[in-house]
Amino acid sequence: MANNKNLQKLFDKEMNRKEFLAHLGAAGLTIVGVSGLLKSLLNYSSKPRQHVSDGYGSSSYGGGRKR
Repeated sequence: MANNKNLQKLFDKEMNRKEFLAHLGAAGLTIVGVSGLLKSLLNYSSKPRQHVSDGYGSSSYGGGRKR
């Protein structure tokens, strides 16, 4: 219920375009930040990636070594 009251208070507040865009940007950054944090926490315990030591993609240019 407290969330609904805060949301209604925000909707009832008079603001100009600049203030509205500031609120919108802050909400967008919050969503991106929280989702990024959750993504990094979920992938924290995953297995580490294997390193390719030979074959295609092993050099900085992506090609294999000539022998």
